[in-house]
Order: sequence, then C-alpha cells, then structure tokens
Amino acid sequence: MKLSKNYLLYLVTFFGLISVLLVIISQLNREVSWQVVDSVGDQLSLSLRTELDDEKEDALRFGMVMAHNSDIKKALLEEDDEKGFEVLKLIMNSVKKHIHTVVRAQIITADYEVFARSWDSENFYAGMPLDVYRSDLEYFKTHRNPRVSIEVGRRLGIKATVPIYDEDQLLGFIDVLQFFDSSTDFFHKFGIDLYVLLDESYYNTAVLMQNNPSAAWYIVANRGYNMVNLKTLQRTDFKKLRKEHVLLQENKYIFYEPMHDGQAESIGAFVFVMPKTSLEHFVSTGEELSFLLTFSRANLYDIVKKEQYENKVYHSGYDKDLLSLKDTVPEEDRELFMEEARDVLSTYSKEELIAMMLRHKLSRRIKGEIR
Repeated sequence: MKLSKNYLLYLVTFFGLISVLLVIISQLNREVSWQVVDSVGDQLSLSLRTELDDEKEDALRFGMVMAHNSDIKKALLEEDDEKGFEVLKLIMNSVKKHIHTVVRAQIITADYEVFARSWDSENFYAGMPLDVYRSDLEYFKTHRNPRVSIEVGRRLGIKATVPIYDEDQLLGFIDVLQFFDSSTDFFHKFGIDLYVLLDESYYNTAVLMQNNPSAAWYIVANRGYNMVNLKTLQRTDFKKLRKEHVLLQENKYIFYEPMHDGQAESIGAFVFVMPKTSLEHFVSTGEELSFLLTFSRANLYDIVKKEQYENKVYHSGYDKDLLSLKDTVPEEDRELFMEEARDVLSTYSKEELIAMMLRHKLSRRIKGEIR
C-alpha cells in the first residue's frame, strides 16, 4: 500500500510539530528550574546577611560591656597591663563556660599598642605597636561611636572595636573577634555548606591562615566545612561562578556571594554548596527554602520595617547601643549603667519611649521565630 505524498507531508509536519513542542516544554521546564534556583539563591543571600548581622551584633554587644568594665578602665588608667591581662582572662574564661563559638578579645592602648590579648598564655606581647597594621583605628580620631565589620587581620573575621573613655579621655579600645562559627553551624543544620573564602592576595597578612586549604585563588577561612564539597570547589571554575553567581556541578548547586570589608573593599566571597536533591525536594513538594530557613514573607517584611523604624526611634547610635546592653551588664557595673541609662532616657519624650518598647517587643518576637 502506497502512502500519498500529502499523507507523508502530514506525518512529517505532525512529528515536526511534536518535536518542536517537546523542545519548548523542555526549555520551559529548564527555565522554571532556574527560576527556583535563583529564588533559593536570594533566600540564601538574605539568610546570610541576617546571620552575619547577628554575629556582628553579638560581638558589638560584648565589646560594649567590656568597654564599660571598671576594672579594665582602672588598669588602663594605671597603665598596669598585667592587671588588664588578668581581668581579660577572667572575663573570657567565664564566657567560654556559656558559649561554644570561638571568641577572642584584646585591649589596645590609646597609642595603638597591645595592652592584653585573651588568646595569649602570658602577656608577652604587651607594648607591641599596632599602628602599622591597624589603619582602621584612624576612624576613632573623628568618631566616638564603635564600629563592627568583616576585617582581615592575622585571621579573617568579624571585628567589633569599641573605644574606652574615662569621661572625655580616650583610654584605649576593646577588640572582639569572631570567626563565622555561628553562621557556618546555622546553614550546616539544613544540609547546606558555607565556605568563607579570603582572596589569596591577603596571604601575607593572614598569617594564621597560611596552612588553611584553598580553592582557586581563595583561602578557606572558616572551620567545620565538608571536605568532599571542598574538593568540588577545588574543581570549580570560579571565573564562571563569579560571573554567573550559581553553577550546577557534580549534582550540587554552588552559590556565590561577594564579600567586602568595612571600607567596602572586595576581599573574598561566601560560597554555598547545596545538593541538587535538596532543591528537587523543594520543587516536588512545593516547599520554599524560606520555610527551611524559618523565614516567611511576613518575617522578612517585619525585619525590613524594624530596620527602617528603629533608626528613627533613637537620637543617636550611642543611645541604641547603650540601651541594648541592659540585660548583659555585670552586677558590679549595674549602678553605673543605670545612672547613664537614666540620663539618656530623660532626653526622650513619652511617645519616643513607647516606640522603644514596641521596637524591643518586635525585635524579641522576630529573633525568637528565627531561632
């Protein structure tokens, strides 16, 4: 039986259309898939920002408490570095009993010299000049407010620096250093590996990281990473990753987020590694990563509104930092703190005080939900 030319033409056209439709459907599925990936990347970026802000806030709060410690002030006034070292070690030993992350602190004189460091067994480095390495301290020549940012020192970490004053006399500074342990642990709980990567151009500065593993032109700064995923990163084309911000490699999604220091200089990257199966789970179940990371759209809205609102409540950054310490001030400094707090609060109207109370409740509610 011979098929007519028209029938053959019809079959060719039909199967041609089917092929085109299959290609289009495949392309649409691929586009939807990458839309999901982009959404996940946005959630990871937002969650990282929130976690880093929490670490910065913790470091700053700790530094503010220490800067108000009467024994540290007395040791600086009397230029008794041994006494300062004893006080610092006592505080840090107490801290270690209650938290599991690595926290380091040091006291610096107003002349930019080491006064005491918590990670030394003896106060051997007292008097060592830091002016060559600590250009960031120039900030305090024109500012009294503390500062906190990601900085490169002998290690990469979050550094909070708080000036210590006796009335109007600058006595020195408190440095509090953290090393991304909380953020790393947070994402690890959800099966997501975070790698904090320092650009290798800082190799000579970050002397305590020179034996750390590397990937491409980066030094791995944090601990607790997955060695298998590190091997994946070492085989990754970072030029392509930096350009596209996300790659699928070895059945894992790799997300890239640039990292900047306190001067807005690019110093490295935050990289997430997430199994492809985890993303497929979100697609198949209809879940969003925001649920996994305990965020909802309402939470995110509240966080943004809180950031916008709280900056309008306080008269200055100093007032905000001071009043945030009320639950962390040691008993021996309580009376001094309350006197200072009363002076600050007396400058606020009744409406502003009510706004502060509302802001505090919102902050506690959000923090509780995120945990």
